[in-house]
Amino acid sequence: MEKKIGEGLGISGFTLGILSIVFAGLLGAIISVVGFVFCLIQHRKNPTKLGLVGIILNVVGFILSIIFVYIIFSGMLDTSQFPVY
Repeated sequence: MEKKIGEGLGISGFTLGILSIVFAGLLGAIISVVGFVFCLIQHRKNPTKLGLVGIILNVVGFILSIIFVYIIFSGMLDTSQFPVY
């Protein structure tokens, strides 16, 4: 498989999209934003399938990260488990 010229940002964004799903949470949200920007630049300069799939993966990773952070913080703020004196 030959690498086409100008696909570096798409490949990087695709990889960051996968990592944003794996590392869901605050780190995953940061990674997904960076990967989304990379894929968006790639898609505007030279539209590729890898860039488009990277955009989709980064959006999914960002949504999963937001849900994960919400679940973690809503569990931390649940005070019904503590006794009231």
